[in-house]
Amino acid sequence: MDRTTSRPARCATGSPKGDRLALLEEIAAFVREHADILARYHIHTMADLNRIEQECWRLHDEACSRGACGTAGELAELEYLIGRAKEMK
Repeated sequence: MDRTTSRPARCATGSPKGDRLALLEEIAAFVREHADILARYHIHTMADLNRIEQECWRLHDEACSRGACGTAGELAELEYLIGRAKEMK
């Protein structure tokens, strides 16, 4: 999926599918693991930050495809923090 597509356009499609609870738990765990990324950006390589960003997008796209896009707000915040950490590198 094109990363330049606006969030509303990315989220507009998708219907409820599969087990959203497991996905929501995966999103919450991912956000908990990486939420303090700005505090420890200096220990990550740019490759690490890119990998975390890719996983963030994957989880967001998965949430949208399962009709749980509104619950991915934490991922949007994390995407922003990752972007800031990359700028600080």
